[in-house]
Amino acid sequence: MVSLIYLALGQAYNLGLKSTPLSGIVVALAMPLIPIYAFVGVNRALPFLLWLLPIAFMLGVALNLSNSLPDLEGDAASGAKTLAVVLGVKRSFTACPLLIALSGALIGILTATRLVPAQAWIIVPVLILTFLGLGAMLLFSSPEKPKQTRRSYFYLAALLCLVLVGGWFVGVKI
Repeated sequence: MVSLIYLALGQAYNLGLKSTPLSGIVVALAMPLIPIYAFVGVNRALPFLLWLLPIAFMLGVALNLSNSLPDLEGDAASGAKTLAVVLGVKRSFTACPLLIALSGALIGILTATRLVPAQAWIIVPVLILTFLGLGAMLLFSSPEKPKQTRRSYFYLAALLCLVLVGGWFVGVKI
């Protein structure tokens, strides 16, 4: 079932949603399905996977926005109405770190409340690294900086998402 949903989202994206505001939403919906598919595929559906949905959704939107930033003006000129084009450069630059921060905050809350039992000695450093990285994003990238810096912004956003989710997975599994 998970693979059919993932396939449907991929086909919807390729068959026309790519250049609409729904592009970011489709990508964000597909993101949590990758690890869920892996866990279900080995018959290991764990309770924390439910919490992966909102976290990965927010990170998926952040990745979609940050990936769209380098080409945003070109996409707008070609008539594409992607989520980043609709939001514009400033709001995309604002939404991306905000969504990563909200994901980190949710992971912190889930760990602190023990709704998702995780090792705090792993989660705390992961959250510190994530928020330091967010500080670097805000310090070195902005809508006012040259467009050439936007690709680096995407790479940093992708790295932060990987550190955050990867660290959370490790903290939960240990």
